[in-house]
Amino acid sequence: MKIVGIIAEFNPFHNGHKYLISKAKEVCNADAAVIVCSGNYVQRGMPAIINKTSRCEMAMLNGADLVIELPVVYSTASAELFATASIALLDSLNCIDYLCFGCETDSIDLLNTVAEILINEPKEYKDLLTLNLKTGISFPKARAKALDEYFKKYNLDYSLNINSNNYAKYPSDITSNSNLDINTFINQPNNILGIEYIKALMRFNSKINPVPLKRLGAGYHSLDTGTKLASATGIRTAMANKDNISGLLPDNCLNIIKNHTTIEYNDFSTVLGSKLLSMDTLDHIEGINQDLSNRIANNKYNFTDIETFIPMLQSKNYTYSAISRALLHIILDIKTDDIKEFVNNNYAMILGFTKKSGVLSEISKSTKIPLVSKFATFYKEADNNQRKMLDINLKADNLYRMIYMNKTSEILPTEFQRQIIIK
Repeated sequence: MKIVGIIAEFNPFHNGHKYLISKAKEVCNADAAVIVCSGNYVQRGMPAIINKTSRCEMAMLNGADLVIELPVVYSTASAELFATASIALLDSLNCIDYLCFGCETDSIDLLNTVAEILINEPKEYKDLLTLNLKTGISFPKARAKALDEYFKKYNLDYSLNINSNNYAKYPSDITSNSNLDINTFINQPNNILGIEYIKALMRFNSKINPVPLKRLGAGYHSLDTGTKLASATGIRTAMANKDNISGLLPDNCLNIIKNHTTIEYNDFSTVLGSKLLSMDTLDHIEGINQDLSNRIANNKYNFTDIETFIPMLQSKNYTYSAISRALLHIILDIKTDDIKEFVNNNYAMILGFTKKSGVLSEISKSTKIPLVSKFATFYKEADNNQRKMLDINLKADNLYRMIYMNKTSEILPTEFQRQIIIK
């Protein structure tokens, strides 16, 4: 059986996701698609607009054969940690043949080249990075500028001696293109994640083959909903404005969304406000250094809600998403030590699977980590590390559930009550 892995958030599931799953199976000649998906909180540092079980159902109605939840400490982490933990989870299944992901480019050579430079950090690149950081710009901007200068200044074929058996060498057609804008390339959201996926595959010496698919339709941050391939950002904005989203999602997903009240980040404002007033120090929280901690402390008495608080903290060193993640980590009490402790996942929490694919049976023969289909049973049997991770997830899910029920008066099952979806 050939299996393709996909890392996603489905916030919400839309036509582009349906295309990705279908095209991934086609291009990889795969019999099944295994999805590693964020749970009730996503990588941009906010709650998912629809709960994880409903998003899993959307995916399974549109080609997903197995959906595994990415633990919340990683689903809300930086792009690098998000990618590393997702790849660790897929790699630990020991039967995933391909990793398919959408990108603004479909050049695997270019993605591999940049990934290897960032992993190995040759001296010439590090010198350029240091010079750019000294100008006072943020690290992401300094890195992008250094890469752009490095590509244009050096012939990679002779300046690097990196031995890679599984990934493309530095191809001359890339290095000879003086018009190549690496600065733009490295700042495109899907390219960033694609590079991080490949970096993780390289670090794990994984046998999984990366397969980029060029993104179609609206850009990642585009608000344009005039195309059937609108972005998740555009769809979320349209939903918040009560605009018509028919045609932007598969019909079977539209029906699910219509039956649920969406969750917004500001729904968590009271929780964050209370935390800001009661916590003496924030240095132990993931994503918060002393400088950001001071900025939060200096502004906390101006806090009214999350969406207006984030811009108060922004600067050239802190992007909107980075601050959003940091504030969510305060809400969920996710500590830096939690991130370090669990990066190598040691269980797979199943949200749903299809019987006809046979993929769960195939994985059960190859993996050494627990495949969890019953939370309550596994919770009793879990070791100390597993229990700690489960407790962090449980606390986060209980908060999401409480806020949803307070907003809607509808009942969501607890993790101990939740049934996995079987199609």
